[in-house]
Amino acid sequence: MKRHFRVVLAAGVLVGSMQMTADEAVSITVRPAVAPFRGNARVKVLVARNEANRTLMWEVDGPNYYRSSTMTLDGAASPRSYFFTARELPAGEFEIRVTVRRSDSSAVSGRGSVRVLGGPN
Repeated sequence: MKRHFRVVLAAGVLVGSMQMTADEAVSITVRPAVAPFRGNARVKVLVARNEANRTLMWEVDGPNYYRSSTMTLDGAASPRSYFFTARELPAGEFEIRVTVRRSDSSAVSGRGSVRVLGGPN
């Protein structure tokens, strides 16, 4: 019984730490913060539901490396969570940007980063 309680408590703490504030329209989490050469970075994006949300664009930008993708959102009916993986990253510092464009021509964005260490000798 105690073990079950601890698992439920830990899950509650994790879920609670992922909640967005009312002022936070986009939240981004990048794991790991430091990766090995040719490693991967997993990105989790949380988007607050809003009827005006129309597109979600993510970008990974670094030395000699750029990837991006755009997807259509269906306003408040869209999912709240999005996941993607940047694969086989070369050495360097990478900025990860997420932008949600809205029907009123406004945009909200979030940023994260990953450092990739090592490389060919």
